[in-house]
Amino acid sequence: MILFLLYIYHRNYRHKSQDKNNHTIISNCSKRSISIMDHKTLELATDNFGDSNMLGAGGFGCVYKGKLEGNLCVAVKRLSGGNLDAIKEFQTEVELLSKIQHPNIITLLGYSIHSDTRLLIYELMEFGSLETQLHGPSRGSALTWHLRMKIALDAARGLEYLHEHCHPPVIHRDLKSSNILLDSDFNAKLSDFGLAILDGTQNKNNIKLSGTLGYVAPEYLLDGCCCGSAVCTTRTKLSPINHRYFAFSCAPCPC
Repeated sequence: MILFLLYIYHRNYRHKSQDKNNHTIISNCSKRSISIMDHKTLELATDNFGDSNMLGAGGFGCVYKGKLEGNLCVAVKRLSGGNLDAIKEFQTEVELLSKIQHPNIITLLGYSIHSDTRLLIYELMEFGSLETQLHGPSRGSALTWHLRMKIALDAARGLEYLHEHCHPPVIHRDLKSSNILLDSDFNAKLSDFGLAILDGTQNKNNIKLSGTLGYVAPEYLLDGCCCGSAVCTTRTKLSPINHRYFAFSCAPCPC
């Protein structure tokens, strides 16, 4: 939270002259070209979704590493079954990420629908999630204090873009360490927009309370205020301090 506020202060007082018109505006921009990919091609790219290529698993499916033509490495999220929530999250992800372009937000390269199986194809983030780096075998040993600060600021830039430069604002609703991905240079990007909503376009009484326990703002659970995440929107007076985010941002320097 402290790092996020410092970044907002830095942006407001040292970059007032920045032209906001350079940012993509969701309500006014045309969709970015998203490829519709052949299911067979993706099966071959992932070795038929083999266990050796699995990068991780989520609520509605698994993510696999794949290699397309030209040795382009990608991450393929496979959503199986006709679950209505899974279908809605798939549609939301494609709809939003086809309009959003930012260095700190994951890039969607394409998608595929084959029977009840839906596939989302993203740029590959070589160092996986922040959660894996912090709580995996390395136990955060690769994250110097400088890198931790960099990752925190990258995540804040992504949030600031969604909240301040998208119209209407995009509310992620499920920001946590497993949804912050790291590339080969430890650049952080926000991912997993299946639960995201556009603020102001929906009646809060029609919004299903969503998110991950421990990361959801208390006021969101109480009255449906669309601000639940490890780092809340700037509309929230108080932000919940999740224990993992706190450990990440306030741990002693590992050097």
